[in-house]
Amino acid sequence: MLKMGIKNKAAGSYLSLAAAVVALVTAIVFLATQATAAPLGHDGNAPGVVLLAGVAAAIVLFIFPVRFGALIQAIIYNIALYLVVVQLYFVFADVINHVTFAGGNAGLCVLYMAGTLVSCLLSVAACFFRQTRDEAVEAPEEVRKTSPVGAVAPAVLLCVIAVCTGVYLNMDGVTASPAPGSDGGATAEGTGLVNMNYNDNTFKDMTIEELGAIPRETWLAKEADGQVAYFFEGQYTEGFGTIVDPGCLDMYLCTDGSMYGTFSGPATSVAGGTVSYVYGYWYNYDENGEYNFVIHITGNQNLDGSTVATNVEGGADADVYIFDTDHGAYSWEASLSYGLYGGMMTRNINIYGQEYAKAQSLTIDASSLPVFYTGDSFDSTALAATAVRANGSEESIWNGRINYTGFDSSTPGTKTVTASFLGATATFDVTVEELVAETYTGSYELVADGTPTATEAQLVVDYSHKTCKVTSMDGTLSISGTLVESGDGSVTITLNGSEPLTAVITEGGAGTQITIPAHQEVVAGWGTSDTYEIGESTMTLAS
Repeated sequence: MLKMGIKNKAAGSYLSLAAAVVALVTAIVFLATQATAAPLGHDGNAPGVVLLAGVAAAIVLFIFPVRFGALIQAIIYNIALYLVVVQLYFVFADVINHVTFAGGNAGLCVLYMAGTLVSCLLSVAACFFRQTRDEAVEAPEEVRKTSPVGAVAPAVLLCVIAVCTGVYLNMDGVTASPAPGSDGGATAEGTGLVNMNYNDNTFKDMTIEELGAIPRETWLAKEADGQVAYFFEGQYTEGFGTIVDPGCLDMYLCTDGSMYGTFSGPATSVAGGTVSYVYGYWYNYDENGEYNFVIHITGNQNLDGSTVATNVEGGADADVYIFDTDHGAYSWEASLSYGLYGGMMTRNINIYGQEYAKAQSLTIDASSLPVFYTGDSFDSTALAATAVRANGSEESIWNGRINYTGFDSSTPGTKTVTASFLGATATFDVTVEELVAETYTGSYELVADGTPTATEAQLVVDYSHKTCKVTSMDGTLSISGTLVESGDGSVTITLNGSEPLTAVITEGGAGTQITIPAHQEVVAGWGTSDTYEIGESTMTLAS
């Protein structure tokens, strides 16, 4: 009967069998290697288990075929494909950005995905072919009526589907490392690593204002003086939104118990192209003297000097509990909710840590850096940086992560700037030119509470940066615009979304004056915008 059944198999059965063979090989390779090939913090056996469930279902269905058997296999393999992609796609962030945050073996991850995809395609193709040449030969009517196979085979299939569904619902793609201090968890005791007791940490009672008041140079000197014990770096990933960029939380843990670092990211990241300083403290022995690795984020300091305490009530994590891991160069990992935009919202960030190791070299390409003007702050957006880490790996570094010193825009000239990342430094020159700008004062109709109101204000026409800005004298209201063109006796500007306006500059008894013609301005809100009629205004050049 079995031999006759095999001879009766059609193309659909053999396609399903081929899918099972590919799935079996993929599952074996996956289960044997994923612990080291998966991205940091995203290992787990779930995809391999589901693939094996699909193989088991294929064997049952090959011996005891049922209607729509190929479709059942296709569903199982597609669940496995979903799980393997969700678990492993983080590895491509490193490949895309030339960084080493998530780690893992991209080649093996592609192999897992490709093998699972082939199984899916073969099983889907099998749905469009006959499973047997003659159904009556495979299972005569009297056999189907009397044999328990008719009941057992569907029951087995239902169990397989239940297993797959259970794995799917409970799999989070992460195999958590044991908590520090638990059985099997590593401890720092006797290893030569730096220890810090909570009770001995003098930084735990300091506010973000007090930490931010310490000069930045003092913080940076700790690395130069060999006072950094551990280094943590993190990456934000916007899931399947394809926003996977080196938006980073860098934290330097010092031997005195303090923590300093930066949070930054390019324009596509949660950081919005900005940089802020991060301060706090850390300890790896708690108030009871037990091993418990914790980084406390007290708050952030913006580049303008303003500080923001960690908004715990808003969902941000102040205490970050660190877990042991063993993945490449990293020894620790954690996940935290990080406060953004002054604590108004939070985003999840995975961080990975290791003992501090100085980078071998840092290279800065400043060829695209623009000219700066007196009074400017240093903007590193146009810089391209490459670092060679202590282990020899080369990595592109988002320049917001790098510390820059030596820039001075108080006077024009050529200034030498020093860049530093993980102890490696590089220098480059920037040009500072004299700012050319004019400031006018007078009455201007600024929109307050939805109404254009005549307000004492100042207009700054910045010929160097090609911008213009109107600000009320008390600093509560302002609008920005662009300097489109400047000529003899006039400038062409836009203000708050207006059409280009020709503002005439005249000389008279009252001094140099600029007349801005009546125009329309657009004030945008959340999903709405309003257009206002702004009257003509004349302002006088300030002395």
